[in-house]
Amino acid sequence: MSIASSNRAGEAWAGPAGTETTMPKNSTRAAALARRIQAATGVIRYTDALSLFTPDKASLALAAELGAAGLADAAKDLVSITYVCAEARAWFEAYGVIERAFYGTDYSKVRQIGDICSQTGEAVLRRAGFEPMSMDADAEVYHLAFLALSHAGSITSGQRLVRAALQVFDEPLMCSDIVRSQGRDPFSYASAAALSGPDVPAAVAARTAARAMAAAAHVPFRGDEEWHEAAAHMAVTVWHACVAAGLPPLEGFAGFRDFLPDLMDGTDS
Repeated sequence: MSIASSNRAGEAWAGPAGTETTMPKNSTRAAALARRIQAATGVIRYTDALSLFTPDKASLALAAELGAAGLADAAKDLVSITYVCAEARAWFEAYGVIERAFYGTDYSKVRQIGDICSQTGEAVLRRAGFEPMSMDADAEVYHLAFLALSHAGSITSGQRLVRAALQVFDEPLMCSDIVRSQGRDPFSYASAAALSGPDVPAAVAARTAARAMAAAAHVPFRGDEEWHEAAAHMAVTVWHACVAAGLPPLEGFAGFRDFLPDLMDGTDS
């Protein structure tokens, strides 16, 4: 759910073209944000501003599954992160709208209004405790995906939870950066070492995926070798998560295949 660009961003809210008053159902937050963007820019229409607010559907789906699994606090945290990111991204994308509209004709407007948009987006992140231009928010989404894999490894019916966790993962090298980022508060993947659960294939695979994710998180930031090493661990994570989800290995994740290490054995100790 990268703030700068999300490969998993939800689709824009749909509304009848040309109308300034149509609001999607259950959209109080989206509507209020659209009004603020409209007022701050003076040139972006309400419906256009509304379309900029796109909470990440994959993250919300994972939150729903965490809640259904009895992990209510984790679900609440993920929903909060998702909406903070969506609000900040809307302001950053509003800057892009202004830039595309006026870059060649009125650059002073780009600087004036664009700065307001970018500064407001950064303020949204800082109020939530995230540093702009960091991967802190994405890292916390991965922390909750790790929790989902860990919980799925402790039960016999975690398939839906694992499927939802899979959908928040980005492409391999982006995963490598995100999983090694910290988030707002210290977080340890150390619990992976003590995971236990039923000796059934899906749960075994979920635990193996969680352990591989923990291994990726522990790779230091040094250079390209470590970048690719962590991506290889994430390829193992996704492989086993697919198995735990009842999917063919790496189905829908072909980009991870090039990073699979030769040492992958698929065992669970």
